[in-house]
Amino acid sequence: MNFNLSINDSGVATLLFDVENEKINKLDANTLLELKDHLSVLAINQDIKLLVFESAKEGIFIAGADINEIKDIITLDEAYQKARFGQQILHQISQLPFSTLAVINGACVGGGCELALACRYRIMSDDKKAIIGLPEVSLGIIPGFGGCVRLPKLIGLQAALQLILTAKLIPAKQALRLKLIDAIYNHSLARDAIDTFIGKLLNDVKFSKQIKAKRNKSFSQKLLEDNPLGRSLIFKKATQNLLQKTEGHYPAPLQALKVIERIVNMHTEDALEEELHGFAEVAITDVSKNLIQLFFTNEALKKESGISDTTIKAQTIHQASVLGAGVMGGGIAWLFSKNDKNVRLKDIEWNAVAKGYQTANLYYQQMKKHRKIKEDQIRYKMSHIAGCINYNGFKQIDVVVEAVVENMEVKKRVLAEVEAQLPEHAILASNTSSLSITDMATDLKRPENMIGMHFFNPVNRMPLVEIIPGEKTSQQTIASTVQLAKQLGKTPIVVGNCAGFLVNRILIPMLNEAALILQEGGSVIEIDKAIKQFGLPMGPFVLADEVGIDIGFHVATILEQAYGERMKVAGIFTHLFKEEKLLGKKSGLGFYKHVEKSPIRYNKSIDSILTFYQADNHIKPQSFNAEMIVDRCILVMVNEAVRCLQEDIIKNPAYLDMAMLMGTGFPAFRGGLLKYADNRGLQNVCDKLTELSELYGQRFIPAQLLLDKAKNQQTFY
Repeated sequence: MNFNLSINDSGVATLLFDVENEKINKLDANTLLELKDHLSVLAINQDIKLLVFESAKEGIFIAGADINEIKDIITLDEAYQKARFGQQILHQISQLPFSTLAVINGACVGGGCELALACRYRIMSDDKKAIIGLPEVSLGIIPGFGGCVRLPKLIGLQAALQLILTAKLIPAKQALRLKLIDAIYNHSLARDAIDTFIGKLLNDVKFSKQIKAKRNKSFSQKLLEDNPLGRSLIFKKATQNLLQKTEGHYPAPLQALKVIERIVNMHTEDALEEELHGFAEVAITDVSKNLIQLFFTNEALKKESGISDTTIKAQTIHQASVLGAGVMGGGIAWLFSKNDKNVRLKDIEWNAVAKGYQTANLYYQQMKKHRKIKEDQIRYKMSHIAGCINYNGFKQIDVVVEAVVENMEVKKRVLAEVEAQLPEHAILASNTSSLSITDMATDLKRPENMIGMHFFNPVNRMPLVEIIPGEKTSQQTIASTVQLAKQLGKTPIVVGNCAGFLVNRILIPMLNEAALILQEGGSVIEIDKAIKQFGLPMGPFVLADEVGIDIGFHVATILEQAYGERMKVAGIFTHLFKEEKLLGKKSGLGFYKHVEKSPIRYNKSIDSILTFYQADNHIKPQSFNAEMIVDRCILVMVNEAVRCLQEDIIKNPAYLDMAMLMGTGFPAFRGGLLKYADNRGLQNVCDKLTELSELYGQRFIPAQLLLDKAKNQQTFY
């Protein structure tokens, strides 16, 4: 049994959701069937005045439909029938001969939100776990249980489009402001507050009239949304914004938009039918399957401790320190303070510490601009950061994150120095992007406490943290660092200790390949355009400018030293850095010109530099089409990713793909780098790599694991 039905003397029926043997409530086929039976019985009970939907699970109302059932959908008809089954049951709620109330105590998402929308009234807890929304487009589908139909009618067209197309989940205050719910109740006095609301619904006629009056559209809403011209403008603007954001790679939000536009004046039954057809069309797409796979991977990562021994417990981190107050150091200090952890930001002089403070404050000001924080909250959060130029107070520190210059000798010296000032349990974490953690720990007295904790720049936007154990790193250090990263709101992925670790080891060869194509006759603009059209957030040369040509060159050099000829740094890359002194965005000039408050423009001097470089090196320029550019840049990444699996740098293909998604922006609609290889066909990938290796050398020789899987008709997923 997934429901507990009770009916009191006042005619109030309560359906208490409590899905058996599950941490969450979800609307799977069995649960929906049971719900249907209850509704059929309740509908003919003339003593009932109000049906209340509640949840017995703390912090969860209903977490939506069963995503596994959606994942397994193959045909258009199957998609239609599955959605129709759920949609009809929720429609039954809206047709009941008595009032209905959803008491939202926690996450009310997807199908859960659609059930609440089918009710006449909705109240929501003020608990921070209580969120509501329709995030279906993030899974490559659209609301199919009535959300596209009911939400615009309830909160207005523009607000509904904003929620549905962005997949945004909102807290109670925002839901009340949008008129998505009718009241907020105090979670610490939940029972009394809920009973009081129910009492008013039953006994105070004016109360229900007041609620209905509050739902009336504002004058500006009526002016724009209640006439064909205004609606046309809304849909036109929404389409433009979507295409600009997704570049057409994600069919679900466009489908949701089309469905809502078609049904805006339809009767409810006809509109629901139109929604079903729209749902079915996107539910069977590869994009939907890819996004659902990524959802499951993300959920699995939330449960990862980083170690297999469940008896080892992570230590609690109370006090932290960051060594080095540059952009990364300041960003990491900001992250600790944002999560209410005290952090000492240390550098060798006060001017450097001040710059770290500036970075932290800049990130807070960006949050304030987007209304995510208020000025008084900023002052409180900033008070968690204490600047210093000595080691006073370090005996109380639980973790140090080292973020000094990317030089092994400097790092070793600084780490040995700080270790002497720390308590024995303190973790030493290096924010290195490519240097060996094992080598870094050679001079330490407690190498078991040493670990890599590689944050990505900018810290306030990049969700990934690579966790890199050294040869002597203890299991507890790993578990503690993974837990810390999660507490800081990041996604930690444990990877092996090798040059470049995982993300940079796979990404840098793509940047280098783009440079090789460039020196062979390619165009900066065309190469960037081809890679962006493939789905990456920016082309390789825009990315090189953003990261810094000096940093890219430095990491590429480390990879060449480690992996030899297959990662030999492109000659033009070396020339642009060493001879032309181009640094990218930080200096205002790289492959592009970067002028503050102006769009970036191509640096035309690159053309003449290329001409002279090609002449000096006897290179006859060739032309490259978009397909060749994509194959060379993407398949060199696929090949290196497979080598990482082969060498146990990471064991799980899905985790590798998630790391590349979060660390480089690899397009989610493609499901990840290895998922892309699976979908393309591993034999096809091997054949193309072999062809490229004959043209361009050993870096394209297919990895043995790739050859084996293709031969045995296996896939990574």
